[in-house]
Amino acid sequence: MPEILAARDVSVRYPAFTLGPLSFAIHPGETVALLGANAAGKTTLLRAVTGRLQERTGVVEVAGRDPREAPDAWRAKIGFAGEKPPADAALRVREWFAFLRDCYPTWDESYQRDLTSRLELDSAERIGALSRGTAVKAAYIAAESYRPELLVLDEPTNGLDPVVRLELLALLRECFAQSPSRALLFSSHLLEDVEVLCDRALLLRRGQLVGELAGETLHEARATGRLTTLVADVLRDRP
Repeated sequence: MPEILAARDVSVRYPAFTLGPLSFAIHPGETVALLGANAAGKTTLLRAVTGRLQERTGVVEVAGRDPREAPDAWRAKIGFAGEKPPADAALRVREWFAFLRDCYPTWDESYQRDLTSRLELDSAERIGALSRGTAVKAAYIAAESYRPELLVLDEPTNGLDPVVRLELLALLRECFAQSPSRALLFSSHLLEDVEVLCDRALLLRRGQLVGELAGETLHEARATGRLTTLVADVLRDRP
């Protein structure tokens, strides 16, 4: 089956940090976690593969095209959500959603309303007044409501209270169980979320991919109480 995301020899260089070069691929139907310590390069990698970071080398193809060079209409194939919505702080959430509805032909307003209700998001709030957890919810709904082929989430449960966090995890499991043509790539430092959601996890340390764990391995490790130990070296970022 063709890859939804193919990354080959991808590298990003900053004065004090280098990501890569690294290579990996994601296929339709997969949910893949990116796991690593703070400052390991997770956000940089996600921005690079979605085209939000222009200054990188190597090859990135999403559905066969480089996101940096694709036409605007094609960009509906990628959804990205970080910790805050990329919107004018003065806008109300519903106004931002209305703007996005006009930008994406595949925007499903009924689906957006259902997500808004299930995540208990008040769409009358202004973007600039959202709490951290509420901003995460708004960003996720904005990225998911047009059902992109590749959904990329940067720390999707960060700042959520336990009840809403579980609801979001359930939503993601439900959505991607019913969408074999789509794929999910998400970063997290919460091992329980990784184990619940992913088919496999890519392990990132100091900008390098240092391993991969199958979902079955993570499930078994959690059942036997060894989940934290299994990935401790990555999270601790030891030399």
